[in-house]
Amino acid sequence: MLKYYIFVLLMGFAYPTSCSSVIDTSPKIIIDNDAGGDDAMAIFLALLYEKHFHGPKLIGLSTGNGNTNENNVCTNNQRILKVAKRQDVPIYRGAKSSLVTTPDAGEYYGKDGLGDIGEVLSDLIPAKEQDATSALIELSNTYEGRLTVITIGALTNVALAIKLDPNFLNRLSHLYIGAGHIHSKDISNAEFNAHMDVEAYHIIAQSATPDKVTLFPFSQTKRFLNFSKTWREEVLGAINTDIMKAQNLYERISLKTEDRWQALDPATVALAVKPDLVDEYKFSKNDIILCGDKRGVTTNIFVEKEKANVRIAYSVKTEEYRQFLLDIFALD
Repeated sequence: MLKYYIFVLLMGFAYPTSCSSVIDTSPKIIIDNDAGGDDAMAIFLALLYEKHFHGPKLIGLSTGNGNTNENNVCTNNQRILKVAKRQDVPIYRGAKSSLVTTPDAGEYYGKDGLGDIGEVLSDLIPAKEQDATSALIELSNTYEGRLTVITIGALTNVALAIKLDPNFLNRLSHLYIGAGHIHSKDISNAEFNAHMDVEAYHIIAQSATPDKVTLFPFSQTKRFLNFSKTWREEVLGAINTDIMKAQNLYERISLKTEDRWQALDPATVALAVKPDLVDEYKFSKNDIILCGDKRGVTTNIFVEKEKANVRIAYSVKTEEYRQFLLDIFALD
């Protein structure tokens, strides 16, 4: 009898039970970014939510021209991951220019995009040799139905992925876009992320469906997540962690220019990883104006879902989001 039990035990090691062959079905995210100070906060938020709240796993950062040139964006991604102690996250380098016309981005977050603090960090992990667009396509195949891409910069890399692989969007769990405005009489200018690559935005709008694409416009950040500069500096900014200390430095230039703090990028990531922060969605026929003096201005016609191409995160739970930031960044 003893020999029989030994035989059964050995057979269990030789032929593992189904527990050892469980397929990983957990959600994954990629953040496509242009690494200004607001992108840094968005990336920190995703990493902290993954670590402390069992959020989706960040499996890559893809870079593009935007708040600063792509060379700086890549370096900034390396710096952000070093501060977060998450240099295991791969960086894929993307577009150095827009598809057709590359606008001047200005220096809202400084010349280097992260506050011009002169920070020099050693032992930064190099970016992958694989480019951002091919990585997006490959990872959408590897994690079909489980990968969410969050764009918080120009949309060039994602537009290229769609043009190279028309099934790209279909394989994603979802695409979240932080860009554009919902227009009213007092909002008539192009939003930064949309304006940085107008043709890329148009390509995505032409391919989008509301089951796959959610848009969070900057106009809605200004409406629902419009916090005082004092709160940003003296409450959120007073959190005593290495990440928040770094974040304060990265935003030191931008904070001097505004009385209010309205950060689209971290809000977009927050809504993607914690959808219950959204108070109301609406469906829209969404696009962007390509020509004339309104080039880069996004257009919306609210319709029923069957006639829409995007879902819009229309309103956000203001106080819940404020507390969410405090809870997330209190952890390091």
